[in-house]
Amino acid sequence: MNESTTADPDLAARLHDVRERIERACGRAGRAAGSVRLVAVTKNHPAETAQRLIDLGVRDIGENRVQEIEEKVPRLAGEFTVHLIGHLQTNKAQKVWPLAGWIQSVDREKLVRRLDGLYSGGERKRVLVEVNTSGEESKSGCAPEECGKLCEIVAESKALELRGLMTIGPLGGDEAAVRGAFATLRELSQKYCGGVPGTPELSMGMSGDFEWAIEEGATMVRIGTTLVGSRGY
Repeated sequence: MNESTTADPDLAARLHDVRERIERACGRAGRAAGSVRLVAVTKNHPAETAQRLIDLGVRDIGENRVQEIEEKVPRLAGEFTVHLIGHLQTNKAQKVWPLAGWIQSVDREKLVRRLDGLYSGGERKRVLVEVNTSGEESKSGCAPEECGKLCEIVAESKALELRGLMTIGPLGGDEAAVRGAFATLRELSQKYCGGVPGTPELSMGMSGDFEWAIEEGATMVRIGTTLVGSRGY
């Protein structure tokens, strides 16, 4: 066995538990377990943690900061894709472009134009439009009423491939508020993502609310603390 899979003996058990919870939530929603993609978030954890997850079969690694992507990706091996899930400043777009397979936080036209300027042909970048469905000022994301226009701009981009929408549930919200935010994203997707190839992605749900998100239609859940533990600094 690869040494990296044994360095944290609890990681495999936590991953198994998260996958079982995803499967049960899918069952409650009448959905196939394979319809939900686990994005393992390794914010503030070393590259070794991400590598252990890859060795355990996780194929999607989420990072909040461009700097961490720059530090970790060159050190990782195997079959994996990195998702930038945090706010992307336009002046850092060039750094993340060759390293992230997905950008889940496209939230303004200026960023689309900047990413367009980096494109030199070949495969387009898969992106999600981030929507602030809770109305919290501390969060990134376009307003729901701006979602349609931004989706149009991304769809017309030469560099980007619109694949769906992303949101973050209200911080500390009760179940009704959280489900309401997720339902809003689902409704926006139905309204504005009809031209997306395949099934539009709905990236919503984190450690504290991913089961509700799945029941509301999430196709991607971004799980960090429940999977890899807390390491806030």
